[in-house]
Amino acid sequence: MKKKLFYTTMILLLLVFVGLIVVKNSIIHLQLPHGAVLHVFPHHRNNDVDGAVILCPGGGYSFLAKWLEGYMWFPFFFMQGYTPAMLEYRMPNHDCRSPLTDGADAIIMMRSHAKEWNFKENNVGIMGFSAGGHLASSVIVSDIDSIRPNFGILFYSVISMRKGLTHIDTHNQLLGEKASKELENQYSNELHISDKTPPTYLAHSLDDLGVSPQNSILFRDGMRTHKRPVTLYLYPSGGHGWGYRLTFDYHRQMLRDLAEWLNKRKQKK
Repeated sequence: MKKKLFYTTMILLLLVFVGLIVVKNSIIHLQLPHGAVLHVFPHHRNNDVDGAVILCPGGGYSFLAKWLEGYMWFPFFFMQGYTPAMLEYRMPNHDCRSPLTDGADAIIMMRSHAKEWNFKENNVGIMGFSAGGHLASSVIVSDIDSIRPNFGILFYSVISMRKGLTHIDTHNQLLGEKASKELENQYSNELHISDKTPPTYLAHSLDDLGVSPQNSILFRDGMRTHKRPVTLYLYPSGGHGWGYRLTFDYHRQMLRDLAEWLNKRKQKK
């Protein structure tokens, strides 16, 4: 039985690997205005596409987990009827505006190519992981219509920059060790939810010791206060940074939960 399971797992991994090679060779690489790069895997058939999703990998604002929280998600979103794209955003390097500017540029760029890539201009979402979730949540709560996405997905995200809630290394990379409380509050996105904040899906593990699940819980509570559509899944275990990791205990359930939420959005429109 164990031998059969081993070979089945190896075959699945091989298929995933081959699929990712095919995807990677079909990706379009777009330079954004301020130096970031958007990697897009477009659909070519009109009836298959509903919208687009921009993936923002994590890495504590010091590197990017481009495979586990980027490319490996492309087949999932492709099959759900979305054009997936991964944002290779700039690291702050003492300029906290850099990655957030790249997020805004990515939203504008994707919408400008909606007709070319056969998806709806008014259905561009953003998905962030860990520190990439801070970037994503920053544009989600933006009060500027042109850069605010139509929906958001936040996985084990650093949403707050407030001490006691934030991931301190991410905080220091973005704002610096001596950031004022005013600056921390300015970049704490749970404090900036409004009546314009788009529907948002959140997922977190309760045993995440890297980024407190309170980040996701407080964002959910803020969305409810403003009567905005929000969904939060709290998985019992898994720690931090599971992304598309097949060994995550709730991997299949997590994919089903997200697919169900995406399908419900389609039905409401």
